[in-house]
Amino acid sequence: MLFSDQLICPESFPWKFADIISSDTSIVSILFSNKKLDTNPNDITHECKLQLSKYFNKELVDFELPLIEAKSNFFKSVYIELLRTPCGITTTYKKIAKNLGSAKKARAVGLACASNQISIIIPYHRVLNSANQLNGYAGGLSAKAWLLEHEKNF
Repeated sequence: MLFSDQLICPESFPWKFADIISSDTSIVSILFSNKKLDTNPNDITHECKLQLSKYFNKELVDFELPLIEAKSNFFKSVYIELLRTPCGITTTYKKIAKNLGSAKKARAVGLACASNQISIIIPYHRVLNSANQLNGYAGGLSAKAWLLEHEKNF
């Protein structure tokens, strides 16, 4: 069974809501929307909502939540690298690929990032292209820019 909750995002954020979906044991997704969601919360979605609220209020940087398993070992290794990227710091697909053993895997890193359904918690928004420019983000580039600016002042 899936559970859901919804956080109202700050007014300056490009989206109105962060939709939180969980199973009985872990966060499954956090995606942005502009539509009110019928919620069916559980303890996990409730805790996630509290931690995201603290993040938006600049009271929390490191999340402590159970997350769904990645689709593959490679995706898991990419997500671990993303989680190691400090708040307020950016990285690139190529740097992550190098950290994983081969700069030639940058496109595969991009695929793993694009498959990330747990926005903010697994901080894909901190990844830039090789020219250190914003590119691809499921929530849109305006949300990515907002999150990076928000994290500069932590």
